[in-house]
Amino acid sequence: MEARSYLSLTRDELDHAYALHKESVVIDTSIVAFIEGTGEDMMLEDLLKGGITASNATVCMQRTLSDAMAEVASYHSWAERKKDKTLIVKTAADIIRAKKEGKTALILGPQDSLFLEAKIHFLEIAWQMGIRIIQLSYNRSDAADGCWDRVDGGLTNFGFDLVQAMNKRGMLIDLSHVGDKCTMEAIETSKVPVCFTHVIPRATTPTSLSPYATWAGGQHFVKRTLERGRTNEALKMCAEKGGMIGVTPFFAKKAGPTTLTDDLMDQVDYVVNLVGAEHVGFGSDLDYRNSVTRGCYIWKYPDRIDKTYHTAMDKSWGYGWLEHMPNFTKGLVARGYSDNEIKGILGDNWLKLFQKVWKE
Repeated sequence: MEARSYLSLTRDELDHAYALHKESVVIDTSIVAFIEGTGEDMMLEDLLKGGITASNATVCMQRTLSDAMAEVASYHSWAERKKDKTLIVKTAADIIRAKKEGKTALILGPQDSLFLEAKIHFLEIAWQMGIRIIQLSYNRSDAADGCWDRVDGGLTNFGFDLVQAMNKRGMLIDLSHVGDKCTMEAIETSKVPVCFTHVIPRATTPTSLSPYATWAGGQHFVKRTLERGRTNEALKMCAEKGGMIGVTPFFAKKAGPTTLTDDLMDQVDYVVNLVGAEHVGFGSDLDYRNSVTRGCYIWKYPDRIDKTYHTAMDKSWGYGWLEHMPNFTKGLVARGYSDNEIKGILGDNWLKLFQKVWKE
């Protein structure tokens, strides 16, 4: 694809991008939600303004089963209170329904499996409570060694059993934060497609220090970022088995004057060239708790932006708000993707994977 900036679109191309975005099912496979106080309305209005049909929301992190299910129950209660704007996804058909009804839906997706307490039978409880995606580990060990563990020894016995149980129950396996060896073992072991909900390739992870990277930890931040990047071997194996790669803007920003949107498009192009457009989607890794805090800071101290408080997002993403999601669609148009490819990357590719894995 031609490395063309989204800023160079003509008026006709912009109109076409907006129309495509409006008619498409748009899925973001990684957010951290905010469902309390005024933040909940800020999040919902942002998702609706950005045309987000469904998001995979991180829940149950580092919880016991009891605490995790209490948290999930709070999401169901919240969705009932906000049913004019949202719903909890239990089937892929719910995502289609959300699109028809003008709502933004939430998929419940823990980023670790600690809440299962190494008991396979607890997976049924998670399913009944609406959990549909589970990441095997979050940077460090539980069912599998994480990408930040000192030793990457492969799946634990529980991890092996969990992969098989999730296959049988129809739950999607996420490997975004999992160690390299464990990742490969999970893909090999799984009888159905797996996914990376929010990653970029290790081969194209920026290693030059942007202002944010410098503020966040310099070379140590770069090292951690590289560890979070996925190898070409893993990305290709995932796609070969029918899986999906959600490309994230979170690690995509390069040093220099480029926009985050264009830097993200470079990552999308690389993954598409590696595995094909039908295996590519989007996962923002946006934490709405940080967005609310960041917004308060910028309102209070606008002169200190990127001086004492650096931002992970630039102005093409509004310092971390998904109302700017149409810029992603503009970027895809600028890079020359077909309408069908764009609709696939925006959400249809994820929808097909959900339908297959969730056994619909």
